Amino acid sequence: MNQKIRIQPIQTDDIKQLIDLSKQCFHQTFDSCRALNDVNTYIKSAYTQEKLQSELKTATSRMFFAFVDNQIAGYLKVNWGMSQTETKWPSAFEIQRIYVLKQFQGRHVGSELMIKAISLAKEKHFRRIWLGVWEHNDKAQKFYHYFGFKAKDEHIFMMGDTPQRDLMMVKDI
Repeated sequence: MNQKIRIQPIQTDDIKQLIDLSKQCFHQTFDSCRALNDVNTYIKSAYTQEKLQSELKTATSRMFFAFVDNQIAGYLKVNWGMSQTETKWPSAFEIQRIYVLKQFQGRHVGSELMIKAISLAKEKHFRRIWLGVWEHNDKAQKFYHYFGFKAKDEHIFMMGDTPQRDLMMVKDI
């Protein structure tokens, strides 16, 4: 299969596509393993137009779409400085979201997004990258291990009304 993966920055006028993609990816990832009420509660607060527009305008965050043959296949959100979701490593670079639609998984889209994140962290002279991943998301953990991330800590992530344990994985670059 000859496919072309293209990574491009998400613009404020892409907000509708970002909202739809965010919701679809989150449902695909968590509907089968989490209470649907918790998933829906989280989505209603995390993926509003106002919230995502604010995130797009934040100077210390960036978001990127991944395209496969001109179809949106996934996205990436990275943070640094005060935009990080945790303060454990204040001088680090965070990968907050890396999602790929199920129909594009296994086609190296996630790898291209990860390469983009690592490249951006290096460009900005960071020496450490971190991310949070649900303790039961073995597929994602395996992917992060492949790229050299190791579990160093944990934190609680609220999925709706239910606390869940996330591993905080770190990679020094």
